[in-house]
Amino acid sequence: MTKEEILTYLFAKRDLTAGVQDARHNAYEAQQAFEAKAKSLKRQTILIVVGGFFLTPVVASAVVPIVGPSLAGIVAVACWVGLIYAIILYFQKKKVAAQDVEQANEKIAQAMSEQAYIDGKADFPDKFYSFWTIDRLIHLINENRATSLQEAFNVAETQDFQNDQLSLQQENLAVSQSTNKMSAISAAANVFTALNTRK
Repeated sequence: MTKEEILTYLFAKRDLTAGVQDARHNAYEAQQAFEAKAKSLKRQTILIVVGGFFLTPVVASAVVPIVGPSLAGIVAVACWVGLIYAIILYFQKKKVAAQDVEQANEKIAQAMSEQAYIDGKADFPDKFYSFWTIDRLIHLINENRATSLQEAFNVAETQDFQNDQLSLQQENLAVSQSTNKMSAISAAANVFTALNTRK
């Protein structure tokens, strides 16, 4: 195959995977929105509940001398109803956000079950059948870093391997740094203990 034929082939494959990539991107955004909303709602609900626990007695004690104990009880009940409503609202909003994530995941499944996507996958390595990987293959061919499709696959696989190795090295470095920190803390604690027991 010539360079142009390879690029035409890869552009066609990339177009077939674009729907799945869009669905995955939407699912990622929905998941991020869900996590942000859940965190925000949790914080708001905690503030309302804690505020309600402290404000209810303050409001009730301030209202009793003015309107009497029976009306103060009504104010206290209204505060508690507000707290319960805030908690219910928290769970409802969280449920709506979770449904958005679920719908986005269903759209991924729909996009992956389209016949054009499945047919395009038939004559292409499964490992490389994604929008961004195909885009990377296109760049490798365009930049003449690979002259055939097989060569582009090999270069992409080598790059993936190198990225995996780099990630492992970074994880090992983080574990090593953590171990060194804990060793230093332990050594300092041992010296402190030794100094205390000498007395």
